[in-house]
This record gives sequence, C-alpha cells and structure tokens, in this order.
Amino acid sequence: MMAMVHFTVMGGEVIPEIEMPMFATILDLKETIEEILDVDVVRQTLNFNNQVLTNDQTIGHLNLGPFAALALVVTPLAGQPKFNILVKYINEEINIRVKETTLVVDLKRKLERRRGILIEKITLHRLSKEMEDDFPLSAYYVCEDSEVEMTTKIEPR
Repeated sequence: MMAMVHFTVMGGEVIPEIEMPMFATILDLKETIEEILDVDVVRQTLNFNNQVLTNDQTIGHLNLGPFAALALVVTPLAGQPKFNILVKYINEEINIRVKETTLVVDLKRKLERRRGILIEKITLHRLSKEMEDDFPLSAYYVCEDSEVEMTTKIEPR
C-alpha cells in the first residue's frame, strides 16, 4: 500500500482537501491545486509552519505525517487587470469582466443590471462554496475563465 499524505489547503474561503503520495513533489501538489482551484502554479506559494516549500521538495522528505495543513498564498495579478469569468445560471452562461479585487456584492450588482434579478435574490457559489458579499473574488480563487454558479430565490405566490 502506498503511503499518502492528506493535505488541507488553507488561505481562502474555499478549503480544498488533497491526498498525495509521499514521492510527489511540491510542484506536483501545486499542479493538483491548479486543477482544482484554477490558480496558476507560478502564482502559488505554499507554506508549512511558516516555511516556504520549494517546488523540488518531495512530500516524504518534509516529515509532515499523514495529515498536514498548508497555507496557500496567491500572488495578485500585476496591475489588477480585468478578466472574464463565466457565471452559470440554469441553462445560461453569462460572461462578465471583473478584477480579483471585485467584491462578491459588486458581481451581484453587475448580474442584477444584466439579468434584471434583484440582488437580494441572487446567491453565488464557487467550487460548491456559497460566496459572501463582503469578500473579494480572490478569496474564492476566482481568476481568468473561472466559473461561478448563480441561483436565485423565488418567492412563492
């Protein structure tokens, strides 16, 4: 049986849990994080006990034990550029331009203007996590071409 380490990746509102073999490198782990969170490897810094982990380190040489919590720091995009995200709503896909620093409530306002749905009836989710109004999109690892799901509350008549 292959020895594995179960990681909890802290740093944003979305907290993925990842299992990796002992022979895997930190780069392998970052590539897995990229697959899950859509955050480019070059923007990721992983820390364990306040020490920066380097890409060439193997997980087995870190003596982490079977469970480890890592801190993920994502380098912001230079110049705070706007980029497109995809908001999925029922059978519709809505392209919206945002910045990483855009607040969730501001994204809801854009959707309210675009779709005519009252802001208080809109709920947004990223990676199955409900997004809270006062957080920036970066807290949910929203970046270029990320997908956000929108649901609406419908009042019974």
